[in-house]
Amino acid sequence: MAAVGGASAQVSIYGTVDAAVTQYSQDGYTKTGLGNSQLGSSKIGFMGTEDLGGGMNAIFKLEGGLANDTGNGKASNTSNQAAGGAGQLTQVAGTQGLVFQRFSYVGLNGSFGEVRLGRDYTNTFLYAAGAFDPFGTNGPADSTAMTFNLALRGAPYTATNISNMVGYTSPNMSGITARLQAFAGEGTNSTDGSGYSAQAQYSNGPLLISAAQQVTTGTVKAAAAPSGSSAGTLATPGDYTQAAVGASYDFGMAKVMFTNVQEKLVTSPTVTGANNSNMIGVVVPMGALNYKASYIASIYNTGVTNAPDQKGTLIGLGADYTLSKRTKLYGTVSQVTNDGGTTAAGSQIYSAGNFASGKAAGTDGKTPTSTGVAIGINHTF
Repeated sequence: MAAVGGASAQVSIYGTVDAAVTQYSQDGYTKTGLGNSQLGSSKIGFMGTEDLGGGMNAIFKLEGGLANDTGNGKASNTSNQAAGGAGQLTQVAGTQGLVFQRFSYVGLNGSFGEVRLGRDYTNTFLYAAGAFDPFGTNGPADSTAMTFNLALRGAPYTATNISNMVGYTSPNMSGITARLQAFAGEGTNSTDGSGYSAQAQYSNGPLLISAAQQVTTGTVKAAAAPSGSSAGTLATPGDYTQAAVGASYDFGMAKVMFTNVQEKLVTSPTVTGANNSNMIGVVVPMGALNYKASYIASIYNTGVTNAPDQKGTLIGLGADYTLSKRTKLYGTVSQVTNDGGTTAAGSQIYSAGNFASGKAAGTDGKTPTSTGVAIGINHTF
């Protein structure tokens, strides 16, 4: 901790470095390598507070993700939209220098609550959809591989983070806290990429209950057809909605948790895709060891008339061992099983750790089962 401008102002530097040997397999294709962020997200950050008097503080936070297996940073964007347009994400993730794509805000807090301006995690993800994952939405058993299926299919780039945001968090009122964010797309079409994320939670001792909803606006439009082809390239999607309800209860000997996440994505003026996931999980502490398990069942419907539901399940098992206050060893395994016909050969429905081999679907016409393994070290500072 370094003093800045006297005793009333402080800035801290912190972070996590996480690396693991990983192996992901799907339909006979196996990829082995060194990954990062398999227990907790690798990152570096700077945060500070200044006492303004009267119980009010000025605050800031700058935090960027790291791909420490290669030394690169993580990609970000400016318009809350997927790659491909003015002001949108142009870098390939992990190929550019450090950017503060996780948090980048300044604000004020006090008895009135807290106000933030800048880039932040969405309330829906941070406090509901991802808050009750025993694996912390990282590694082979990452719940977002199932719960954010539509986000992987071209939804606006707001599944986890939002730019151009103004956010408010209320004070804790008898265990109840409310949060609201509004964000702007600032793209060519000023409404695209704009929206809100609202969340409320109740906390009482070992019990925590949270509910949230997020809406990001978009305009459905097809891209220009490639030269010599009558078919257009990937269309720009319309409105994206994400809703989540989660709860956890800490019994001491074990902490159990549950999450329901629902996504909707308008893919044409008459078609809305939907993804519905339910997760149950548990963390069992035994001294320096934490044992973890999760089970997720998801159903994806394209919204096309008479199209069958596409179903998948994830089973995750893992453990981490505390070597010190800042260092852990860990291992995680998972298996994702798909059921239900796919709409196109090789289409990815659900896969462990969002891994896709790119190979065609099996002879049964189903997206193949996938597995994931990670064994690594996590160090915080």
